Amino acid sequence: MDEGKSHILLVDDDPDIRNCVKTILTVHGLTVTTAADGNEALVLLRSSSHPRPSLILLDLMMPGMNGFEFCSRVSTDQELVAIPVVLVTGAGILVDQQNEFLKTREVLRKPLDLEILLQTVDRFCSNAGS
Repeated sequence: MDEGKSHILLVDDDPDIRNCVKTILTVHGLTVTTAADGNEALVLLRSSSHPRPSLILLDLMMPGMNGFEFCSRVSTDQELVAIPVVLVTGAGILVDQQNEFLKTREVLRKPLDLEILLQTVDRFCSNAGS
């Protein structure tokens, strides 16, 4: 991954998860912005001062705007629909049944496996900014 070229938007309502994942990804040369729910994430995505992410890591079960509603809104927004979304969730069977509706690229299960997280992010971000 080329430092400074890839940007991740991490959306999760758990501040401990946000801080931990952000630290891990930052150490691996990525720029990470966090949001506590889908509403906050959409505000960041629509802000002209916010960099366009190479990837969105999205929790599914959140108060406010959850991951289902966020995916629905992103999928109908021509400015955002091309940004890949990877779910990071503990709601396994629910996601398996709904992933066609969600149209996400992948699902990572909580608790996160660090190696799988980094491999997944690398797959989506290795060519970002090139």
